[in-house]
Amino acid sequence: MVVIKEKPIWKFNITGGHKTSTQSVATARGKSAIIDEPIQRGGTDEGPMPVEYVFMGLLGCTHVISNKLAAANGVEFTSMDIDIQVTMDSHGTRLINPIDVPFPEVTLVIDATYDGSRAGVMQVVEKLRDHCAVSKMLQESGTRVIERWTLNGELVSES
Repeated sequence: MVVIKEKPIWKFNITGGHKTSTQSVATARGKSAIIDEPIQRGGTDEGPMPVEYVFMGLLGCTHVISNKLAAANGVEFTSMDIDIQVTMDSHGTRLINPIDVPFPEVTLVIDATYDGSRAGVMQVVEKLRDHCAVSKMLQESGTRVIERWTLNGELVSES
């Protein structure tokens, strides 16, 4: 197995452009995604809205970093479902007035099963918010990020 040594600070590039007044195409590492608005907002609904991509990124980051933390603490997740509930203040995007915090609160409902020690999995629960870059970005922008963990059928944490 090849081990890749990752740099602690690195750069990446996203490219993209205008297709219509509501639709963009963005590309990262050769993978493209359509960004669009729903029909009721003048779009064609061919892809998630920009703000939805942010929270899709939060879901992916939560999953990947949880598994990295699990491995570092002798735990293995055997399943993980994540539901994200977002509160958005759309005063800024509707051009009503600028706002400081567009997402006042985000709740992640994480339902997972695992093999390993309870102490190990609780380390994952405690450390996730400090290691997921998307969660950190939201927290630092003023968003209250709540994590509600259910592990092996037991609600163990709400932070």
